[in-house]
Amino acid sequence: MCKVRRTLYLFNEGLFIGETNVMSYDELAALFSRYEMCINRGWHALRTCRRLTYSAMLMLFLLINSSVAAAAGLDIYLVRHAETEANASGVNNKQTSGEFSVTGLQQIAHLTTDLVRYQFDEILVSPTERTLNTIAPYLKKSGRVGVVWPEITECCWQGENGGVFEGQLVPGREIVLPPDVVQQFVFRDAASRVRYEGRNYADGMAQVQQAVKLIKARYFGSGKTILIVTHYHAGGLLMAQLLDVERAKLPGLINAGITHLQQMPDGSMALLMVNGTPVAR
Repeated sequence: MCKVRRTLYLFNEGLFIGETNVMSYDELAALFSRYEMCINRGWHALRTCRRLTYSAMLMLFLLINSSVAAAAGLDIYLVRHAETEANASGVNNKQTSGEFSVTGLQQIAHLTTDLVRYQFDEILVSPTERTLNTIAPYLKKSGRVGVVWPEITECCWQGENGGVFEGQLVPGREIVLPPDVVQQFVFRDAASRVRYEGRNYADGMAQVQQAVKLIKARYFGSGKTILIVTHYHAGGLLMAQLLDVERAKLPGLINAGITHLQQMPDGSMALLMVNGTPVAR
């Protein structure tokens, strides 16, 4: 017996075989002889002959598993919160940063509709009021829950380095979710219940690097699709760190725009879409 570890899409009859299906070598041989298979997003395709020896079947099985393992990858969608009164007016305080402008409310409605066409395995959300309220309507409409990640909250607005080159993760206040959206969110773990209070740019970078470390450990090579709801500075730096490029070489995230990163077979990340516009390859 052998286990088909990844999903096979069988185009001729539209048959779907999930990850846990187990079949004999004879069944696998029959499968190979009848169908053209697309292995994990179409990166590897093959057609088999009508008769396969056990050795040939074993070689094909090992080839499929190695190809799928390399192709599992990861899709990351980044979304910046909708436009706030602070974004619209340039006056930034606790009130204006938590209230949406008229444009921001329209953006939330459009974003909620746009996101329905995606299938996310997990939804990571910064714990600020503006990010929680940007994604809450989608969560409610889709019956999903967002996972609070304090590592992706806004940071690094102070300007690069700020005279300090070694940052630290500085835990701060306990996160309290707004009562009207509390049902749409869960905390990742005990550590995620406390927000970070970066004192300078370097502390903010330590926070972003922690986010990247966690994302790589949890999701790289998983074949999953995740949505990250974040901010202008933190989101831009997160994108740069994941792509391994300088932040200055990347466009900024616009309010409620959708940006898509995808892991390549060699493990690197590629930028496929920025703020809803496909990137020329």
